[in-house]
Amino acid sequence: MNIQQVTSLIFAAIVAVSITGCSKESAEKAKSSAEEAAASVSEAAKDAAEATKDMASDAADATSEAMADAGDAISDAADSAEDMAEDAADAVGDAARDAQDAASDAMDDAGDAIDEAAEDAKKAME
Repeated sequence: MNIQQVTSLIFAAIVAVSITGCSKESAEKAKSSAEEAAASVSEAAKDAAEATKDMASDAADATSEAMADAGDAISDAADSAEDMAEDAADAVGDAARDAQDAASDAMDDAGDAIDEAAEDAKKAME
């Protein structure tokens, strides 16, 4: 039942008591009972509204926490991507240095081989 139906029933009860010619005391009791019923319905409506407000607040808090968690996850992913890019750049730099060192070593070895070959040729010509 909704509040309007309960109020209509209470009003109908008061009218019925008045029409039947009950004593003033009975009418007062009926009026008091009707007022108590209306107060009870009003209190129940207030409780329901408060519970709805609390649920909405809890839902807003949960949504806010979920958004914060999502933001944290995005930030962590960005940090991880940045770390991976730095690691990749370091690896490329290390590989370039290693290649340069290997080329330098090969040039040194080739130079030594040329010097040896020249010396061998010089000895052979003597």
